[in-house]
Amino acid sequence: MQSLEDRRVLPLSFNMDREDDLGHDQLHRNALNQENEILRLPSIRSLLNSSQVVDHNHLQNEFFALKIRNCPLFKAVPLPHIGKKRLPHPREAVNGAASSKELPGLLFSPEKDLFEKIFQYFDPARATGWLERAQNLISEMGEWSRFGDNYVRFAHFWLAELQDVQKQQLLELEMGVIEDEVSLAFLEGLDSTEFQSSELNSVLAAALSEYSLALVYNQNPFIFLDYLSLMSSADTAGYKEMLSNIQYTTKNPQIAEWLLAIRAFALASLWHAIVKFYKALVSTQPSLEQRAKNSVSSTRKQSSEVVKERALQTVQLGYADVLDYLVRNQKLDLGVVDNKNRNLLFLATIYEQSKILDYFLEMAPPIPDINQAAENGNAPLHAAVNTGKMHLVSLLLHYPGINVNVQNSQCDGATPLHLAIVFGHLGICYLLLNATADVESPMGRLTPLQLAEIFGNETIIGLIKMYIRKLKLQNKVFA
Repeated sequence: MQSLEDRRVLPLSFNMDREDDLGHDQLHRNALNQENEILRLPSIRSLLNSSQVVDHNHLQNEFFALKIRNCPLFKAVPLPHIGKKRLPHPREAVNGAASSKELPGLLFSPEKDLFEKIFQYFDPARATGWLERAQNLISEMGEWSRFGDNYVRFAHFWLAELQDVQKQQLLELEMGVIEDEVSLAFLEGLDSTEFQSSELNSVLAAALSEYSLALVYNQNPFIFLDYLSLMSSADTAGYKEMLSNIQYTTKNPQIAEWLLAIRAFALASLWHAIVKFYKALVSTQPSLEQRAKNSVSSTRKQSSEVVKERALQTVQLGYADVLDYLVRNQKLDLGVVDNKNRNLLFLATIYEQSKILDYFLEMAPPIPDINQAAENGNAPLHAAVNTGKMHLVSLLLHYPGINVNVQNSQCDGATPLHLAIVFGHLGICYLLLNATADVESPMGRLTPLQLAEIFGNETIIGLIKMYIRKLKLQNKVFA
């Protein structure tokens, strides 16, 4: 049997193009026999220990350029089906499922007394060690996820940067390592040939049913992030449910206890390995200054507070995919504001995140209030004018219900048009006037025209006068 670390460094044949026409068994034998003509896949551990790991793209190219999807040892073969129940094709699985939440993993019924036979050879000492390791791994992941914006950046990596085929290869690689370690607990039975390794795989299929459908077949693309979030939150009920979700019923309490230990170990090990892989690709070691600044994030918070914090980070970074995940799966309250009473639309505007504004524009109501004033009295449209970016102003003007004449009560009733005149943004003045901005609305005692004359911008003065004449003409026509 290969060592656990050897499973991370599997032989890959140079003759991959020729292997396409061979059978799976022959391919497997060829891969094992060609010891003199192999490439070696960098291990997760070696990536982490390397002091030269700094370039995300370089490491991704090195990892995946080996065409490991063509290697028979990396074929997308899920855990073997149990008894007479056939493992469904991905398309069948998705079409036949009511929803990803109703069916988080693969449900099955092992052959009668199969587990009774297998667990006769289980080493109980392994269970204790696995539980301790699982607790340590989950604690480590939780602490890392709570720090700063680590979780949000990882979520974007998982949802947008890591391709599905790459996810599958990585998951299969790490699951192979876990399978090897679990098999060590049943070594006596395997050596005596009392049962086959394929039967042993049914234990893992019961303990970690999410691996087949939710992860490999991508039935629930959010489950990895859901579980990672539970590991870092104060939601003890959700956390316990995650750890106890065994897709097998037994009247033997000892077997049930061992299955829970296997699940905790497999779940923690697989999730930790994926996060560790990501950490190897990017620099996530914070400075002492960053630690002091973000120390508030290192403690467990209620789920709503965690989701709020991550939503604010997501908008600042412009990750529309992560925002969609928070809305769909984490029950994000779209009315959240930061400590300056700036809502998500306001933040997306000042950070110039057009993708976030596009996302909310396409979303069905309810959405954040487009006219909500921040602590300084400005609404998102004021903030857009302050940036001087026409495309941001144009995006906001497309929002249903936007008040183009929204006033800042802390600034003499200034409207976005007043700010555009003060800053000399001719193009933005045109957009606002074309959106029926009020040319008579005063800021203090000054109308927009009077304000433009004070600043002496002749072009803006001419533009405002043109709209005043246009307005008077329209009034005469409809009088």
